[in-house]
Amino acid sequence: MYNIVKCFRKLVSVVLMFSLMTSVCFAQDKQNDEDSLKIQKIIADMKNESANFISEYHTEDILLAKILRDAHIAAIPYGVNLETVNNIEKFYIDLQIQIADLKGDFSSLSKKQIADTVILSTSLFNDAECISGYSVLDALLGSENVNKIKQEGINSVCAAFTAYTCHDKYSKKSQIEQKQLLEFILNYDYDNMLDITPALIAVNNVENTTEIQNWKQNILNKIVNFYKEDGWSTQRIANVVSCALILGIDIDNDSRFIKQGQTIIDTLYENVQSDNIKQRQYVEDVLPAFVYYQTKQNPYDYGNYNLKQNNNQITTEVYQYLLNKSDISKHWSKQNFINMILNGGIDYNYTTEKNIFPDKSITRGEFIYIISKIKNIENNSEQIFSDINSSIYKNEINSFMKEYITTKFISSSEKQAFLNLYFKENFRPDDAITREEAAFFIKCASGYANKLQSDSTENLKKFSDYKNCDEKYSDMLEFCVRRGFISGRNGKLLPKETLTRAEAVTLITNFNAYTLHN
Repeated sequence: MYNIVKCFRKLVSVVLMFSLMTSVCFAQDKQNDEDSLKIQKIIADMKNESANFISEYHTEDILLAKILRDAHIAAIPYGVNLETVNNIEKFYIDLQIQIADLKGDFSSLSKKQIADTVILSTSLFNDAECISGYSVLDALLGSENVNKIKQEGINSVCAAFTAYTCHDKYSKKSQIEQKQLLEFILNYDYDNMLDITPALIAVNNVENTTEIQNWKQNILNKIVNFYKEDGWSTQRIANVVSCALILGIDIDNDSRFIKQGQTIIDTLYENVQSDNIKQRQYVEDVLPAFVYYQTKQNPYDYGNYNLKQNNNQITTEVYQYLLNKSDISKHWSKQNFINMILNGGIDYNYTTEKNIFPDKSITRGEFIYIISKIKNIENNSEQIFSDINSSIYKNEINSFMKEYITTKFISSSEKQAFLNLYFKENFRPDDAITREEAAFFIKCASGYANKLQSDSTENLKKFSDYKNCDEKYSDMLEFCVRRGFISGRNGKLLPKETLTRAEAVTLITNFNAYTLHN
């Protein structure tokens, strides 16, 4: 009996201990969630307040645009204010126009501005070797450019090195330049905290050799010694936070970054809450610190991600022509066309064909081409249809089919049944696309090719001709109407009518905006 009681007591003790541990863990998790939301909110507040800084394009604000872009992503779910995103899109369009105006001569820009352009472009998944048809990266390559970069100083050296290494494609092309600038970075005498942050950002993208490890340790010692001093500004504290996080320091628990029982991130948070004036440089220094802390990721490494090339050379002259004199200048779809052209979604060559032909029908091949360009789908040579061999859109059709359709099915029989239902044996790339066919491709591009069709036609019923829809497309049309991608013509759906180029561009624009913002 005594042994039974003894065992029972032990069991109760274990249960109580487990309950206590669980309570502590839940409490800690709750505190961590609250801290995370607190940081997200201050990121959202700062980036929303700073959106007006990039409402107009200025070369000195290129880095700031990149920082605000990173902040918008880190601020989710608080980053619902789309002013920042819209301003970044406009900012980058204006940047492309400036590059087209320069016609490949970037001598009016500093090397730092050129490097920032490479970094911003890549962060938006645009190829810096083909912005408005020109390679901006090339303006940083070669011994002459390297010497100019060094002459500008440590900030330009670090920015250029980051530009070289932010993507695998650029890194392979700049091995010699990297070696020269890395030597400069590692041998520089850092007596200013503000110079250390860009240096660590730059070196963070390369292999952590013994030489770099020793350099990082020396830098860490400098940072720790810097932080021991009193009377630091908010911006300097933010730089310490960024540097420590890049070096992999746990600033919540490392005693070197805790003063009077308060962590450095809490100190930074309190300072920002009490600071009233937030100028551009303040935002450039402070906002990345919170983003680093929130995401724990390197926002300057884009690996081998597929980058979009834009060969459209839209100068100020061409832009003004499109706005005021072209065949879309007074068309209802003007802005959608201009944005699509500026973003490289539609090919446009002012010297060979000035008109856009907005009311002309669009083919199935070109419709898929525009989606593939806008969604930046990686090229694929795996071919399903024999009738696309001679099509200029062959690669894009193959890529679309793999990205959004064939890989969505686990069962080969289900995949074949789907292909038989919607394509039979041919893609028909040169046929004009109907409105219901366009809705089908949009739903596929939304990731729903393998989803079961529903019987709902709730949103279609507001159109007097909704029963004219082919049964196999009704779900796709419902999908597009419900999300506002398609609005009809004069109260009619006209599912069998061909889609015009203007309608196609508007449909794809609506679809792309929805996917980006949701």
